[in-house]
Amino acid sequence: MKHILFLLTLTLVNCSVLGVLKDQVPKPEFSFESLNIKEITLADITLNMVTSVENPYPLSLPKSLLEMDLNIEGTKLSHISTDLGAIESKKTKDMSFEIKIKYEDIVKLYQKIPGKALLTVGIDGNLKVPLPSSLAMVGQDSISFPFQKQREIPAVLPSVDIKNFKILMPSKDEITSSANTSTVANTAISFLDGLLSGKSKTQAATSAASAGLSNLNLKLNTEFDLNFQNKAASELLFQDLNYDLKLGGEKFLNGTPKEIINNGKESIVKVNTAFPVSTISSGLYKTIQSKTAGFDLNGGSGLQVPGLGETMKFNYAKNGKFSW
Repeated sequence: MKHILFLLTLTLVNCSVLGVLKDQVPKPEFSFESLNIKEITLADITLNMVTSVENPYPLSLPKSLLEMDLNIEGTKLSHISTDLGAIESKKTKDMSFEIKIKYEDIVKLYQKIPGKALLTVGIDGNLKVPLPSSLAMVGQDSISFPFQKQREIPAVLPSVDIKNFKILMPSKDEITSSANTSTVANTAISFLDGLLSGKSKTQAATSAASAGLSNLNLKLNTEFDLNFQNKAASELLFQDLNYDLKLGGEKFLNGTPKEIINNGKESIVKVNTAFPVSTISSGLYKTIQSKTAGFDLNGGSGLQVPGLGETMKFNYAKNGKFSW
């Protein structure tokens, strides 16, 4: 009987000691750092979620498994499951994860709440960190960190179009003052008339080089509007916008316009620029003369939305065909 009592006492003591040891062994710590809007484009919104986990152990933790439900205005949009990678020993790791929300997935939601300018995005997730078998003293084979987070995003369904495109014919005086001889001036007048007059005019020279105008110090003034519209409810305020425009697959114009007219859900970017006559290739000549072009337009800007106290990044890219 005494032997049994001794064994029972020893077992209880051992269990108590193990319990104390488990309580004393440190465990990983989790922090939800941020949920920000990384980028808005013509097709989607990308959120950037940053969490951090502190590994207190002298050995690496091989995985960090993320399971997460994404909802907008209470409607489940998607489930995300991924491995965010290992966590080095005695280190705190920031774990960044991008969440892409495509407009095509939420356009029906826009239709249900057409006047709502700011939408609540909710994240309900769990970060699971498996523990190596050598850490059996912790008493668990993994540690889980459940989390919930909400933030507002703008209701956006943006588009961009090129409007009011013009390449202006310079005056004879401007051409003459830019040419070093009357022969070059007359050649430039003929060349540009064939390019810009809109008349069906055939001439041998279909590039600045073939016309002998490679050294002509003359630019053609060009005007057009970039018309941005939002078909959802948020007002969009663009700032510091830049653009890069190709016509017919060739580099044409790029820059930063000075005038942006923000008017609620529509913004008009007024572009007044110029390009050298000497850069007109045969391909660009054909495109300009036909007044119809395949185009590639891309660029970016800062973007503010009333009700959100932050400046977001807006990047746009569009290709198609237009006439002027």
